[in-house]
Amino acid sequence: MGTLIWTNILLMLLFFGCWAGIPLWHTLGRWNDEVNAKHAELAAKAVPVLVTAQSVPAAEGMREADIPALAGRR
Repeated sequence: MGTLIWTNILLMLLFFGCWAGIPLWHTLGRWNDEVNAKHAELAAKAVPVLVTAQSVPAAEGMREADIPALAGRR
């Protein structure tokens, strides 16, 4: 009878720990989400920058022998 009572107490402690701990863990893990969202909103309103692309690929004119990782590959 004593073993059954102690088993129930241990299971009760485990259940209570999960019942109280998981929501607390979620709350404490996300306490600054509102601040991060505000920073993301401000970053999205930043001024766009002109991006230029190369007209010629950088690898044009290179042979496989010029690339060490590909040398000797057939």
